Amino acid sequence: MAEHGVPTDTFDVTKHDVTGLAVDSYQAVVFGSSLHFAEHDSRIAWCIRNYRSWLRDAPSAFFSVSLGIISKNHKDRREAAWLADEFLRQEDFTPSRKACFAGALRYSQYGSVTKHLMHWIAKKSGSDTDTDRDYDYTDWPAIEAFASDFASLIHSCRQPDPSGPRFNPVDKPHRQYSARLRQSVGELLD
Repeated sequence: MAEHGVPTDTFDVTKHDVTGLAVDSYQAVVFGSSLHFAEHDSRIAWCIRNYRSWLRDAPSAFFSVSLGIISKNHKDRREAAWLADEFLRQEDFTPSRKACFAGALRYSQYGSVTKHLMHWIAKKSGSDTDTDRDYDYTDWPAIEAFASDFASLIHSCRQPDPSGPRFNPVDKPHRQYSARLRQSVGELLD
């Protein structure tokens, strides 16, 4: 995103308490969640629920990470995409952009039970099963295209900077971007 002129922060919900994250202090947001045992991370769901009204006006994106998306079994690929869509439906969240990506299979970082389970899943889906090494299935060009597309959306929603001070000590920061504003302007121009 930074390569496209969009400054970013990264917040890892697995390492920090999400209740301290002020999603609405940002101008746009991208949520990403891995899919484990047919479930997306509940901490991402919490963020979406707690900032739902703000998310309706802001440029937003969601991506799901799952090895199922590259399975040789068409049913597994379809299910991985469906689970991402179902997660968004359950959270009543329609992001401006969404995608599903494969990630890495890091056998070296798994305990014995997880390693055995991931081996079984990999074998079932036609992925690599040698547990003595790690595998990276990340489609970096697809991720770059997703980021570029989202950055373009953010730029298209950009509003001119207000004259005068940008922050009022009492109010929240003013967002420079609004997906709803961009849509309204587009409708007026049509």
